[in-house]
Amino acid sequence: MKITNVKAMVAKGVTVGLLAGAFVLAAPAKADAQQFAVGVQVGYPHYYGPDYHARLRFEQQRRHEEWVRAHEFGRYHYGYRGR
Repeated sequence: MKITNVKAMVAKGVTVGLLAGAFVLAAPAKADAQQFAVGVQVGYPHYYGPDYHARLRFEQQRRHEEWVRAHEFGRYHYGYRGR
């Protein structure tokens, strides 16, 4: 096999690859609006239970107490006296 035949085959392969890539990029995208889906939910989500607001208040209070403890540590250990 001569080198010119190999070069010609490589050139044809590259050309075919480029044309195939251009065709794939130019093809229109599939419309997603034609899909159909059904969702079924039984019961209620766990975060909307009867004690949802009580749990939120508890978490807010816990975070606040943690924040207060962190800031009290800074006051007593680093010389801050509320000036």
